[in-house]
Amino acid sequence: MSTNMKMTDIDNAKLEEAMQAYVDEQVKEKLVQLVFALQDTKLFVPAMPAQKNGGFQPYVVKNSQGDLYMPAFTSIKKFPAGQKYMGMLKMPYKHCVSMLLDSPTLVQGIVLNPYADNLMLKTQMLELSRKAEAMAKPKAYSVKTEDFHMVVRHNAEFRIIPEKLFSQKLEFVKSLSEETLCELYKKPYADVGQADKFPYKEDSFEMMELSIRDDLSILQITAPAQNLRQTNCRELYIAWNPLTEQMGYYTIEKGLESEGKKFYLNVFKEDGTWKKLEEAPADGNIISRVMELFGGES
Repeated sequence: MSTNMKMTDIDNAKLEEAMQAYVDEQVKEKLVQLVFALQDTKLFVPAMPAQKNGGFQPYVVKNSQGDLYMPAFTSIKKFPAGQKYMGMLKMPYKHCVSMLLDSPTLVQGIVLNPYADNLMLKTQMLELSRKAEAMAKPKAYSVKTEDFHMVVRHNAEFRIIPEKLFSQKLEFVKSLSEETLCELYKKPYADVGQADKFPYKEDSFEMMELSIRDDLSILQITAPAQNLRQTNCRELYIAWNPLTEQMGYYTIEKGLESEGKKFYLNVFKEDGTWKKLEEAPADGNIISRVMELFGGES
């Protein structure tokens, strides 16, 4: 089977953008974006007949250091010109990860688009992406550990809230209250039958809405002080233009344990990406900084 075979392509545009962003700037924020971009994607995996069970097994390639990698392609256009494979499997990324992590193998990881981008995802990266999948799907976690509190909260503040905000816009803003916020954070616990382990109450959240101008309002949400761990947010800021429904979402995130007691200001975009901008301003200057950032967006 050659690479000019007729087959339905895969839309991996967001993944390819995240790959390029990480190649251009190999920093933690870009790595995190890449990890989440990989979730729920499919890849083309070259395959050959397996000798034992009559099925197919993936090809492997060797890098200049002699390490073995499983090649995978994000789209048909990334296939190497003139290269022929006996077969081509369209596989979910998480299945590729399982093949390499769940059984003994000499393969060191996955190489994405080896003849174009040549981005190597080593075993440590595959393990990290598996943890990210669990973060996105809290049912896979047990609420018996403190890590569950951290993961569920991070998932609410970094994924669920911005997704709802940018998709529903003013409708979502109008629906927000201490009660609805509390329910949003509580849902993952209820989903795994552990609602009684939910650590917050409605009065754990505080909200203050500021109508600054006809074209600018800001909602400040103070998140629970309880279980505020690394990557969790102390405050959330939603800015919007009531005339155009332009939305902005900003968070004050607690840094990693290795960073001490630092907090950071993050900005989220409508395309699902986010960026850690800077160390958080002093309390009295945060709203001014949010106004400045929102005013600069188009």
